[in-house]
Amino acid sequence: MRVNEQYGLAVGVLLAVGALLLTFYFAPWRGSVAPGALPPELADEPDLLMEGASITQFQDDGAVQYRLTAREIRHFEDEQFTRLLAPDLELHSEPDPPWRVTSLRGEIHGTAQEPGGEQVLLREAVVVHQAGSGSDFITIRCEALDLYPDRKYAETGGDVMIDTDVGRTTARGMQADLTRGSMQLASGKDAAVHTIVQREQFQENQAADQP
Repeated sequence: MRVNEQYGLAVGVLLAVGALLLTFYFAPWRGSVAPGALPPELADEPDLLMEGASITQFQDDGAVQYRLTAREIRHFEDEQFTRLLAPDLELHSEPDPPWRVTSLRGEIHGTAQEPGGEQVLLREAVVVHQAGSGSDFITIRCEALDLYPDRKYAETGGDVMIDTDVGRTTARGMQADLTRGSMQLASGKDAAVHTIVQREQFQENQAADQP
């Protein structure tokens, strides 16, 4: 009889546990919390956080399109949005030398698979530099620059200063095709496009024009 009593007690416990589980499963408040939902304090946290990271983007033919390093990279998957701290981007365009782009912070919107491609927004102390052959170089400085790596295109609506081996140009706005090295500069109501030519370079060009 004692064995039967223990057996009956065990069955009763199992039935009670099963009833409790069913009650929990069909409780009316169970569906109010989405599976996998983050608590409010984590809602603004990135899906991916990397420190001192480097990312390389390749073209369809396998050539390097750009190489990006940053002190910190925060990626938000749902928004297809990446926040950058101290980005340092090397933009390749063979056979020309690469462009190096740096700033204090930046953002990446979209993906390379979208029609417009990725959009890299660079902010604060933006510097774009390309070292050519010999003493040739070009350095662009501004506070905000929108860069489209797929098209090798960059633009800014703010003040921009362009230094080259022949002089300095300032403007209020720029559109640049980095593949061809061509730029369209704009002026503002209180800021015209202004160029200063180095005296040494001017004298060399003047001597070359003389018969």
